[in-house]
Amino acid sequence: MANRKFQKQRLKILGSLFLALSFSSQANAVTFEEALISAYNSNPVLLSERARLREIDETYIQARAQGRLTSSASADTGFLDSKLSQTSVFGGDSVTSENLKPHSATIQFNQPLYQGGRVSALKKQTKIGILAARENLRAIEQNILLSAATAYADVIRDEEIALIRRRNIRVLDKLEVASRERFRLKDGTRTDVAQSQSRIAGAEIGLAQADAQLSSSRAFFVETIGYMPSELSNVPDFDLPSNVEEAKRMARENNPDLYAARLNEKAGEAAIKVAKSAHRPTISINGSYQVSEAQSTTVNESENTSIVAQLTIPIFTGGLNSSQVREAEHARTRFSFETRAAERALDRQVADLWGQLDATHRSLKASQAQVKFAEDALKGVELEKTVGTRTTLDVLDAEEELLNAELTVVQAQRNLDVISFQFLSILGVFDARSLGLSSDYHDPAENFEFVVHKGQDALIDAIVPEAVQKIGKQIPDIPKDISNVISETGIPGALKTDVKNLVQHTKNTGTVVKEVVDTITFQKPVYGPIEIIDETP
Repeated sequence: MANRKFQKQRLKILGSLFLALSFSSQANAVTFEEALISAYNSNPVLLSERARLREIDETYIQARAQGRLTSSASADTGFLDSKLSQTSVFGGDSVTSENLKPHSATIQFNQPLYQGGRVSALKKQTKIGILAARENLRAIEQNILLSAATAYADVIRDEEIALIRRRNIRVLDKLEVASRERFRLKDGTRTDVAQSQSRIAGAEIGLAQADAQLSSSRAFFVETIGYMPSELSNVPDFDLPSNVEEAKRMARENNPDLYAARLNEKAGEAAIKVAKSAHRPTISINGSYQVSEAQSTTVNESENTSIVAQLTIPIFTGGLNSSQVREAEHARTRFSFETRAAERALDRQVADLWGQLDATHRSLKASQAQVKFAEDALKGVELEKTVGTRTTLDVLDAEEELLNAELTVVQAQRNLDVISFQFLSILGVFDARSLGLSSDYHDPAENFEFVVHKGQDALIDAIVPEAVQKIGKQIPDIPKDISNVISETGIPGALKTDVKNLVQHTKNTGTVVKEVVDTITFQKPVYGPIEIIDETP
């Protein structure tokens, strides 16, 4: 039931996201999309996490098995050679020998009928845990695609930076040649030549650093996406929320980390039911069939069949069961506060990235204007130099200002792209389905549906275990209502009285002993129950 509820909510959220987010219609978006598809289909980190989810799928099968029929078979065979020497009271000796080849075979089975609701609660807990693990997988998928998109943008930036620096060196080379020519014609000085050569050396240092950074970015591209980048197109544009409040709403609805936290909170509720089931009785049927031969000289063959219904009632466990219930309740409280903390942290991250987006937009716009003004300034300085009002150093300074402005634009564009990726990831819409990648999507539910029915008939899986779990569903907890439980079990009247007396005596004795021990060891509780405050906005 919980599974269907969360799946419906997930589909509803995704439906709104496809309207909120789309790729730009530019034709050059294909290469960027192909890079993300490659990472989605081949990144080993993502593939390993998918395998981890398949591991977690098995926890449901293991939980379900605790309420199912189990059976085993055993056989043994051997050789027995015995000699017995006796002395008669009349003085005679006798020797008796036996040569036997005993062998036997046994088949046993156990069918739990009722376990206090433990199996149904455990199955619910594992189901919710699997849903939480799927959200964790989606979070990792987003991180991988975010890394791939960042690597893509980094390569574009570093290729552009290397191109700008190479162009700058070519311009400086021309200025250096012109300085030499003017020096040869006695129209310039050796200082002009030295200044040009100094700027060329500095530009070569910058180019070497740019080439090293480009090599590093390409290596990360290969690691994340799986192949060497070549002729990358521009990063596409994305539709973003119109205001920060809408962004916070989308993040709270679809962020996988927050979604997983909420599911963990639900799983904590199921864990409380699992712990409480230890207070309830269990009912099972045990059976065996054994056949044996040549066990002794007097018995040639024996055959035994038994079917036994077993009722087990917990009476006193030294406080273990109650402690486990309290532990589960505290864990549920912890999950609740962790969810609240995750919501607050998510709101902060959305607001932080929203501010960074705004600042980066403004920085990019100002940098583009700076490039235009620097180009105009360089043209003016070059013109003024021809008439003798500017020096070679002025031209070199103007060229450097233009270079720095162009590098700032490239860096600002990269920052805007990457912050946009991060923002979409925080919103929970940077996974393959939300982005609408043209790829076959990995379905995390496919493996679960396969293992649930593997080796079993689907109808039996769906009906029989649930019917078994309904047996004795209304049996009250133990030991609080143990008298009522005993009266419903069909135990003969005299035996019921003895059992109730024994239980009551055990309870009284245990209470007295506990109070004495608590008093001596100063372990009486001095605080009341924790009050849980709902901080949901």
